[in-house]
Amino acid sequence: MFDFTGKTVLITGASGALGVALAVRFAEAGANVVAASRKGYEEVAEKAGGRSIGVRLDVTSEAEWADALARTEAAFGPLDVLVNNAAYLRVGTSESIPVEEFRRVVDTNLTGSLLGIRAAAPSMRKAGGGVIINVNSIAGLNAAPGLAAYSSSKWALRGLMRAAAAELARDNIRVNSVHPGIIETPLAYGPDGSPLVPVDRLAIPRNASAEEIADVILFSASEQARFATGSEFLADGGFGLGAVA
Repeated sequence: MFDFTGKTVLITGASGALGVALAVRFAEAGANVVAASRKGYEEVAEKAGGRSIGVRLDVTSEAEWADALARTEAAFGPLDVLVNNAAYLRVGTSESIPVEEFRRVVDTNLTGSLLGIRAAAPSMRKAGGGVIINVNSIAGLNAAPGLAAYSSSKWALRGLMRAAAAELARDNIRVNSVHPGIIETPLAYGPDGSPLVPVDRLAIPRNASAEEIADVILFSASEQARFATGSEFLADGGFGLGAVA
């Protein structure tokens, strides 16, 4: 469906469920895949197959971003697509969340994406352009009580995306975001097995599969979306519509 033959794609947070699905989908579409995460990156690259490598990357470290881009270019040449997928979530209200945890969430979700854009843009200029996709969330579009830090980081990430889209437009670099709904992973459930966000009354009354969200990300990074920049792609199963009778 999508053709990324000859394109080089770096995916952060690659060891998570969505990261694995992205690595596999991009590899199937012909891309050179760089699976980047703090752990498990080699296993993800092996699962993706094709022309894939794994690199260690803590997205909050400028030095590790520089190393990841150097290794990417050494293996495949300039970068064409960056998917800022790494994220950290900590439950807590605006009154209860420890300040150090608030900072950690923002450092990973927002500053990590900023460092990714800074590292990727010079490489994409060498390639004549590129695409940056920030994986956002429904918490970046709606009230998210109990997720004060996560929601704050994702709302701020929207501003970063639009600023970068305007700044990099003349370099032929598109910047977009994808806002997934609830993905079917263990993180969607509490310790007692109950869903953290009930979805039975949504327009599409189920959680998304990681592969479904990966397909939306591939579309937003593809030539089929070549006229979209500064755009927000929503794949939330109708969460924003509220309960459906």
